[in-house]
Amino acid sequence: MFEKFKSWCRVNINGRKWPMLDFARRVVMIKRHQYVVRMAAEQDIKTMVEIERAIYGTAPWSYAAFQIELRRPHDRLYLVIVDDGRVVGFIGMAVDWYRLDLHITNIGVTPGYQHKGIGTYLISTALNYARHTQLHSVSLEVRVHNLVARKLYEQLGFREREIKHRYYLDNHEDAVDMEADLLSKGEQR
Repeated sequence: MFEKFKSWCRVNINGRKWPMLDFARRVVMIKRHQYVVRMAAEQDIKTMVEIERAIYGTAPWSYAAFQIELRRPHDRLYLVIVDDGRVVGFIGMAVDWYRLDLHITNIGVTPGYQHKGIGTYLISTALNYARHTQLHSVSLEVRVHNLVARKLYEQLGFREREIKHRYYLDNHEDAVDMEADLLSKGEQR
């Protein structure tokens, strides 16, 4: 009976069963500094909210919103990056199994750790994870005035698709919808 239940926990789309999302804990070097990258757990949520608050002034995502996201292992994956036992950054990803797209829902790096390659590492990890999972694209939204992030995303292969007017709830700023097409570099699925 348990084996039958486990098979129900896989998403069956386009004639293919997709696994629960998983990520093995690893030690990484980013700009000659050692960090641990692992899947986020419920005890990390408070710090993730604090990181967002430090970046934006108010946290766009509540504790409850992160909690709901972490309880969806079939289509959500949250990673944290840890320095000396302290979470200093995170990335949230949602898989759209119908479109075969990995959508970056949110990303945040503690202000004291910004410009150290952590954001680049997290986005690159998302791109690699999407390729490994045989997805066709990675998408995200970014504030239209966040030129630093937009430039980084473009350097990593994202292209602008459209403007989403009044997208952000806090100040009604427009968002740029961006996508990295993983099939455009000659990759065939």
